[in-house]
Amino acid sequence: MATTFESISLQGLRVTHLQQLQSYIYARESDQDGYWYYGNKKQFEKRHNELKTWINNAVDYATSEGAKMPKEKK
Repeated sequence: MATTFESISLQGLRVTHLQQLQSYIYARESDQDGYWYYGNKKQFEKRHNELKTWINNAVDYATSEGAKMPKEKK
């Protein structure tokens, strides 16, 4: 049985959460032991680059003037 994600909430996340995720992506590229990966390397690299593009765009938007992150629901 498959699970479909229609959307993933960002409520409660701050810009620093996005920046931390961004730093993990870049840390993988600066690993002293070489570029680590698992599974099919070509597919992993494709996903890595897609995630890097997505997080860079998200951080750019989240840090742009007037942008507000959604508040956490209580």
